[in-house]
Amino acid sequence: MKVYEKIAAVTAELSRIGIAKDSKNAQQGYAFRGIDQVYGALSPLLSKHGLCILPRVKERTVLERQTKSGGALFYTTLLVEFDFVAAEDGSKHTV
Repeated sequence: MKVYEKIAAVTAELSRIGIAKDSKNAQQGYAFRGIDQVYGALSPLLSKHGLCILPRVKERTVLERQTKSGGALFYTTLLVEFDFVAAEDGSKHTV
């Protein structure tokens, strides 16, 4: 099954290049990695190694609550599975 080789290859390269904490939270002042930085680092590695990540929503719940000012506030929770699929042989690992 090639999927585990592909995951290991992407992980190895990502550990070498890393993802810097270039974004800063203005209120609490801590540094963090933004989702765009993560996608930007992962995308070329996934492509290079022939690894696809396919999300699947298993469950979705939405709660509507009222804000202090009387407006609507929506809480959405998703239960998601991700298939890691090796393009080379179609093997997959689900998380």
